[in-house]
Amino acid sequence: MSIKAVIFDLDGTLLDTLGDLTSAVNTALRHHGFPLLTEEDVCSRVGNGVRKLIERSLPKNAGKAMVDACLAEFQSAYDEHLVERTHPYQGMPVVIEAFRRRGVRMAVLSNKYHAAACRLVNHYFPGDMALTFGERPGVPRKPDPTSTQEVMSVLGVQPDEILYIGDSDVDMQTAKKAGVTAIGALWGFRDRASLLEAGADHIVERPEDLIQLLDRLQLDAAMHAFERNGFTWTFCATAAQAADYIVSQCKGKKIGFGGSMTLDGLGVYEQLKDQADVHWHWKGGDQLPKGDVFLTSANALSATGETVNIDGACNRIAASVHGFDACYVVCGINKLAPDLTSAMRRAREIAAPLNAKRLNKRTPCAVDGKCHDCRSPERICRAMTVVMAPPTGMSHYEIVVVGEELGY
Repeated sequence: MSIKAVIFDLDGTLLDTLGDLTSAVNTALRHHGFPLLTEEDVCSRVGNGVRKLIERSLPKNAGKAMVDACLAEFQSAYDEHLVERTHPYQGMPVVIEAFRRRGVRMAVLSNKYHAAACRLVNHYFPGDMALTFGERPGVPRKPDPTSTQEVMSVLGVQPDEILYIGDSDVDMQTAKKAGVTAIGALWGFRDRASLLEAGADHIVERPEDLIQLLDRLQLDAAMHAFERNGFTWTFCATAAQAADYIVSQCKGKKIGFGGSMTLDGLGVYEQLKDQADVHWHWKGGDQLPKGDVFLTSANALSATGETVNIDGACNRIAASVHGFDACYVVCGINKLAPDLTSAMRRAREIAAPLNAKRLNKRTPCAVDGKCHDCRSPERICRAMTVVMAPPTGMSHYEIVVVGEELGY
């Protein structure tokens, strides 16, 4: 199955909150004359909600009344200074943007009290998360799987279609109890041994490693889906390998090119122009209506085995399904989407606005990067094709995926 969604823990995973947490804890401790704590002390006490944090920060003989008083003082101080020292971990904004562009929906699940969790997410990741759940009255805290199951229900995904990313043993236990894949983050509050002992399926050392992990999981699902649908599938780890492979398949043949930033970036035309009969209107040539091979890209590839393309003049999408003996669709890893719906959304909401801006079109999306489903005379979204299987008139249809981000 493809990955359609991810759940992030908050403290220690998305955000480094130790500075503000420690300040708020010490505000309460100082008021009652108790010894103050270091950030390392607080780090070892977090993970099971703020009440547990306060209980673990007080002397063992502190009664309920003292815990209640310190908890109230902690929350007052924390609410007032919530975002003074807190910050996203380095690389995390890049991860969030990469997941968004890949059509993966995101949610946050935290044992922090709900109001604070929502404020933090809205402050640091506005508009990125489909939903945020903190600790709520009547709902068991993690590692109970109730909230995880609620997230899956809201997002409409199954356990094998979602990843749970967290930095603590509590997070790993939560994922396992909910039957989802557990990803342990080493930049947070716990070490490798405790994450593995708690059941982590994968360990990542840096936030950026999450992109590679997601791509690897999506690639496996996509390969099986495209091959099941009758396409040939080839993976090239680098752009240079992909260019060499395409050239080797096209030497001596009559080649047509579809407009493509991916192919232009690979330099395939320049390598082929002395080794084949090549035609590309971007390079001053004609638009070849038929021939041996048509080279193109796609606006999105669905991990369920379909290509998605939007076109204005429609010459590119026409040639990708008719007139040529073979077609090669070359895409960077960034164009993989978890399902057909998200692939179509990617084509309209990511690829089309970027292409409209590149072409200097006078459309709303070229200005703000958002699809408005406009009726502008210069709109480039004139047709969308979904190729579900190789057309019957073609002898060969190949998907070439490159393990680098290419094109739009």
